[in-house]
Amino acid sequence: MTEEFKITLVNYITGNISDDEKEKAEQWIAEDPSHLELYIQMQEAWNVALLAKEDSKINIEEAYNLLESKLGMGHGKKVSFLRRLPYLKVAAAIILIIISGVIFFPKNKAVDNKEKSFTESVYVPIGDKKKIILSDSSVVWLNSESVLQVSKGFGVTNRTVYLEGEGYFDVKHNEKLVFTVQTKDYTVRDIGTIFNINTYSSDSKFEAAVIEGKISIEGKFSKNKNVSKIYLTRNGVIKIDKTIATLAHTDDAKIVNPIDSSIVKILQVENLDKYAGWKDNLLIFDEDSFKDISKMLERKYNVVILIPDEEIANYRYSGSFNNISNIQSVIEILKETTPANYLIKGDTITISSKK
Repeated sequence: MTEEFKITLVNYITGNISDDEKEKAEQWIAEDPSHLELYIQMQEAWNVALLAKEDSKINIEEAYNLLESKLGMGHGKKVSFLRRLPYLKVAAAIILIIISGVIFFPKNKAVDNKEKSFTESVYVPIGDKKKIILSDSSVVWLNSESVLQVSKGFGVTNRTVYLEGEGYFDVKHNEKLVFTVQTKDYTVRDIGTIFNINTYSSDSKFEAAVIEGKISIEGKFSKNKNVSKIYLTRNGVIKIDKTIATLAHTDDAKIVNPIDSSIVKILQVENLDKYAGWKDNLLIFDEDSFKDISKMLERKYNVVILIPDEEIANYRYSGSFNNISNIQSVIEILKETTPANYLIKGDTITISSKK
């Protein structure tokens, strides 16, 4: 990769790029899985540095320097970019690949690196969602700000994927090759199924819901170091508090049964739209806190929501929003039904008490 093209990628990440350069960058990202993987790493580096400060103020110089370091660029050649940016998650607004409709993963296309166990990746930016058809004909919907990685040999020697974020899986049945979803904290194995997994690393919870069929979930469900396995059938929902149940790998661990009810909740739910309706532009809140609701709205509408009042952050709200395309309409509904004030300035929304 030339120094000039490295600069083009940095410009693309930071949003200060001409149409011609933008097209070149997108073509380069789309042409090879290794390019896509590098882009994801760069975007994550930018995002981390961008939001490094606790008060969420953007540190442009730090973010840019981290990107330079990631690309091995010298500091002699500077790139002009916007020094003043609005108070929002800029990196999440970057479009990874402009491909409308469905992403098809080709069979047997792999990165020339045997050390890598995952060779296909797709990232969905904030405010978007994607439908993916895997080489085994399984269908995956990825929600906003999610990453799916597909393992080397997928459909031949294994059917393993890695998920960060939220995904809806409609799995093609194959008795010889079990479909496995690895996440940071848990491993989900399919037994001919449609299911949804919510596993954003920034959230305190892990959730899985089964629309059809059966899955197993392996991981830590108690405060000890043992690993357990839980089976979930149709209309079953599992909710796990990740702040208590820390990561436990299942590779060499003995599967045992203890489950701590203070960490894990297993429910039978008649209507699963709350967990899987997002792919059809449906948002349902059922006694959810404003803190959790704000995260969902941030991802869907690409905004920043600030709640300085802890009492309001913990306020519980129930309601549904069907195919509402803009955050302003959502706020108008919330104004009528909640004891809070809403101040909108550009892409930043501040929610405060009416007191």
